[in-house]
Amino acid sequence: MLTDTTTTLGALLDTHGGDIKTGPFGTKLKAAEYTPTGVPVISVGEVGYGRLRLHEKTPRVDTSVTNRMPEYLLRYGDIVFGRKGAVDRSARVQRDQDGWFLGSDGIRVRLPSNCDSAFIAYQLQVPAHRDWMLQHAAGSTMPSLNEGIIRRIPILLPSLEEQRAIAAVLGSLDDKIEQNRRTGSKLEGLARGVFKAWFVDFEPVKAKAAGATAFPGMPPETFAALPTRFTNSDLGPVPQGWEVRSLYSAATFINGAAFKSSHFCDASSGIPVVKIAELKAGITGQTKHSSRTDLDSRYRIDTGEILYSWSGSPDTSLDTFIWTKGPGLLNQHIFRVVTESESQKVFVYYLLKHLKQDLIEIARNKQTTGLGHVTVGDMQRLLLAWPDPKTLNGFREVIGPVFAAAFNGLLESETLAALRDYLLPRLLTGRVRVGEAVDKIGRGA
Repeated sequence: MLTDTTTTLGALLDTHGGDIKTGPFGTKLKAAEYTPTGVPVISVGEVGYGRLRLHEKTPRVDTSVTNRMPEYLLRYGDIVFGRKGAVDRSARVQRDQDGWFLGSDGIRVRLPSNCDSAFIAYQLQVPAHRDWMLQHAAGSTMPSLNEGIIRRIPILLPSLEEQRAIAAVLGSLDDKIEQNRRTGSKLEGLARGVFKAWFVDFEPVKAKAAGATAFPGMPPETFAALPTRFTNSDLGPVPQGWEVRSLYSAATFINGAAFKSSHFCDASSGIPVVKIAELKAGITGQTKHSSRTDLDSRYRIDTGEILYSWSGSPDTSLDTFIWTKGPGLLNQHIFRVVTESESQKVFVYYLLKHLKQDLIEIARNKQTTGLGHVTVGDMQRLLLAWPDPKTLNGFREVIGPVFAAAFNGLLESETLAALRDYLLPRLLTGRVRVGEAVDKIGRGA
């Protein structure tokens, strides 16, 4: 067993230093001071399980605010909690996040030097700790945290050497997961750029119409089959011979089934129910399970299928995902997107990614609570240019390997995350020693 002591976060800070800081309340930071660019403001919406994540609605402030309130600047190694709502989430500030600004719905903990902040941050991800946070949060309708609750958090504190060793093992897995995420983001950016050039700006067709005999990155046989003219349509000028279709006709969109509380069961006797929460990157341990036998096979999904969330919170709704977690049952508010071919699948995936902002505007214009949702009628009215089969296959030839590499990175990250989550509580309690953990990572098991 580890030679550790059990203490509380408050006792640790009182004895060895460090402090807790709640974000600026009331008139200290006004919404009018938010800017489109500048320093990100971190509140509950940016706090994930272990890492901070920015999203499209993350507010920012300029240096006039940070210079006025430097005490709210976050530093590398700080741990941030969400003050309201998802109180079981916490995240450690990374090196490239040093200098971000603590928002009003955030609470920051700065640890003393006898603690490895990565070790403490990992400890806060253990399911037992997250359960503790939910049980001790204040409020019945909206759970909330305050400095007093955070000070009472139980902490295991082995020697600093042991802390660092455990954090290094788990960190090696998280570093690889983060590397895969960044690589996937770059690959997706590349693919979306090609999609826009070919199917939105029609650059290859324009080049051929101007007399070009090739287009960079396009297979010669694909370029040879392109038309040299445009025709007018309800969408505007489109390449001659291409169809104008609605988004809804681009694939088969199957809405998930409605689940009641009585439909859920223990994980050992059912399979995961895929809800909006499961689509958000970084969320683990949120899946409910069901063993419903009355569901049609169309509500069953598996690894590699496209899912489109047409309703939900701003960081997950109106976005497209590739499912990586094996067999599951599809919950309502998510479309299972079924295509007739692999070429169509790759095209539709990037089509939905490209149309995200258009879909967001459609949802916002309805003036519903939050971001709102997109209906089948909305998708039937949204038009697109559908390429000829040779261009569709050419796009898959070019982008298929990029799509596959990004997907394989997601699969590897799922495996690494499962290994991390297996090792985490065992390393903390001493059931697995650091050396054994290193061997498991080396064997990939």
